[in-house]
Amino acid sequence: MSREQQAVARARKAFETGRSRSLEYRILQLKNLQRLFLEKQKEISDASKKDLNKSEVGTQLFETLGLEGEISLVIQKLKEWAAPRPVEKNLLTLSDTVYIQPEPLGVVLIIGAWNYPWAVTIQPLIGAIAAGNAAVVKPSEVCVHTAKVMEDLLPLYIDK
Repeated sequence: MSREQQAVARARKAFETGRSRSLEYRILQLKNLQRLFLEKQKEISDASKKDLNKSEVGTQLFETLGLEGEISLVIQKLKEWAAPRPVEKNLLTLSDTVYIQPEPLGVVLIIGAWNYPWAVTIQPLIGAIAAGNAAVVKPSEVCVHTAKVMEDLLPLYIDK
């Protein structure tokens, strides 16, 4: 089995445990991801400098500040977004309680882009975590230093 197949199999196995269904677990994972950007800004900026010659300020402005804001918004709104929503009844459902209950679907593959390696890779990860899905993250092979930093740091902060 290839490395990629093993990663997908691990993600499926993790999803099947059901641990990502709880809102508290999702919020904890998002807070840990938020902590990564606060604590490891230097490593993130250094990798962006090596790969794309982006300055520290440029990396913050165009990559990480937006992600931090996105994570804060998702943490704030997640309970509301995940709550059941009532729907209109019809003749068949008149005596029933009917609602839409958002549910996680499974494993998500996230393929990063080279030009904004953090923003374009982590933003979908935020959504996948918020939705309760497991994710396999594949950073761009063009940004080798950034990919290595992601590979090293993500498992330290969020459930691998």
